[in-house]
Amino acid sequence: MKFFELSPLAAILLTAGAFTAMAQPSPSKLVTLNVVALDSTGKPVKDLTASDISVFDNNSPQKIVNLRLNQSDGPRALVVLFDLMNSSENSRGAVWEAMKTSLAHTPASDSLYLYLLVEDGSLYPVHPLSAAPGEPWTEDAVALLDVAMNKVNQLKPVELRFNPSVHFNTTVRALDDIRAEMAALHGPKELLWVTYGIPSSIRYAGGWFDGAPILQQLGARFVQSEIAVYTADPGMNLERGMLNRDSLDILTGATGGRTFSTIDLNQAITQAEADARTNYTLEYQPPAKNWDGKYHKLRVSSDRKGIRIQSQHGYFAVLGS
Repeated sequence: MKFFELSPLAAILLTAGAFTAMAQPSPSKLVTLNVVALDSTGKPVKDLTASDISVFDNNSPQKIVNLRLNQSDGPRALVVLFDLMNSSENSRGAVWEAMKTSLAHTPASDSLYLYLLVEDGSLYPVHPLSAAPGEPWTEDAVALLDVAMNKVNQLKPVELRFNPSVHFNTTVRALDDIRAEMAALHGPKELLWVTYGIPSSIRYAGGWFDGAPILQQLGARFVQSEIAVYTADPGMNLERGMLNRDSLDILTGATGGRTFSTIDLNQAITQAEADARTNYTLEYQPPAKNWDGKYHKLRVSSDRKGIRIQSQHGYFAVLGS
């Protein structure tokens, strides 16, 4: 009897040739990273040089060959994905009310969108990527969210609730679906996933299933689509839901995003937008032997005191065509 079976998408993600490397090398075999530098107060640092930053690829120090500051005043597309599938009914109400309060006080924006991850694994568009520009939808956020909840509550697929493997596979597929929709938008963008997360490892008869490689490879697909993943979670509350923050750390780390231990969407959206406005493009050239097709752990830090660096935690060392 099988206790765990990968979905077709998960099987594809595990196939070596089925994904594009997280840090896609150019013809000169450079690894390119997006880097956000913050001071001790959380404000962006705009005057770093290559000598201020250290990069370690599988614990091996690397020489930075290019560091470029990027600054933009224009907003990036940001999609908020509220996860109903991986939350209990007890936890959903409090998170839902907090979301309505946050969105009602969010300034109108042409670049902010909202989807629900429904219990059957489908995506319900509250304010979709196809919406016409200029719609001040956040002013009507409370009414829109209530209508959406009434509709999705009609779906009660019990078989998804008690099967962790189905939860994992269905969530991965849904995240890849929203990635594909966002990929149609030009340029960098952000996904804010409001969720309790999914387990990164699952116990089954005979041992454990390690989902970390699948999450890392899903992150690689997000990076290829120029999407940084952020997550907002309600924190640990055993009465309302079980938090799987390890999976959130893996996925956000794979894309250069970050996790927020809050469901204050204003705070999370503000920080994600700040990261998008001021960041660096960093390039380094590893030795030829590094391109071994394997996952490489990255550590990027600043040698300047008080500077915190946010960047990808790893990449797949697969040579591009």
